[in-house]
Amino acid sequence: MKKYNLDYFLQKPEVSIWKRGFAFLLDIVIIQIIVNFSFRSQIEKQISENNFFEVYNLISSNYSLYAPLILKLSILTAILSLIYFTLLEWKLNQTIGKMIFKIKVAPKKLEFWQALVRNIPKSALFFNYTFFVFLADLFYLGFTKQRLFDKLAKTSLVKVK
Repeated sequence: MKKYNLDYFLQKPEVSIWKRGFAFLLDIVIIQIIVNFSFRSQIEKQISENNFFEVYNLISSNYSLYAPLILKLSILTAILSLIYFTLLEWKLNQTIGKMIFKIKVAPKKLEFWQALVRNIPKSALFFNYTFFVFLADLFYLGFTKQRLFDKLAKTSLVKVK
């Protein structure tokens, strides 16, 4: 069993919730751009030339017609976000948002399972049926200043020197 160097966690300053949040928002924008670009032709075909409110009313009144597209988008976005966050953090200890906000995941050598576990709530955010996992993670963060899934994965966020 691998031992973790606890000194690495204790020596680094805590990352503010604002930096975490803005880095996460930037990563979400990147993921949404990728998903929207991937599904652009299907979305344009379904929506055609309507404005946002017309589209919202159309989907609300014909939800069963649009449910398969919405489900596909949710699943694709959840999977893509899990891949994005997990692979970047596993290989680089940072996502693009974390790079810009100068934070990264500790320990220095992250195991694949750690990157995967710590990012489960982020993908749950995009999949409607598991949204409560994301909320539980945020709730825990609000009280302990550490994400629940960071604790489970034995990871933390640290400032880049």
